[in-house]
Amino acid sequence: MDVTEALLDSWDRQCRIVEAVASLVDEANRHVKPSEDGWPLDKQLAHMHNTRKFWLSQVAPQHAANLGEVYADENGTLISDLDAIKACLRASGLAVREAVREGLAKVGGPMTGENATYDNPVLLLQHMVWHDGWHVGLIFLALRLNGQEPPEEWEESHVWGQWRTETW
Repeated sequence: MDVTEALLDSWDRQCRIVEAVASLVDEANRHVKPSEDGWPLDKQLAHMHNTRKFWLSQVAPQHAANLGEVYADENGTLISDLDAIKACLRASGLAVREAVREGLAKVGGPMTGENATYDNPVLLLQHMVWHDGWHVGLIFLALRLNGQEPPEEWEESHVWGQWRTETW
């Protein structure tokens, strides 16, 4: 596996983790928060999508153009359809992958837009990994505080097992 394939594979793994964690959010717990002043779970998912979409719109607008809307208005009111939010998150994951793949095919030159520049597509990818990870952690915290923390076996197969290959 060359470096480009490895980087894209790492993003694919990240997206599988995000999708698995998103599957834990349902109608009964979508309003649970990681703190009193934190965002509810559905807004965490929507924000992850919207952040991907925003940065793509800056440096690879062709990949952001057809991504769905998760906010009903400029005030940040979420759309009510939780499955649609999750579908948008999946779509933006694929769009980030394709933008990075295209950028790396151009020998990793800068991704530049009116308000943002990544000196290399890998830096966009790392930004998205870090951002997703931050919100996944907040989702896990909110689930824990609500008594819904997934069991260790679930985490092993849906999170850590995406990275580790050893068997116990």
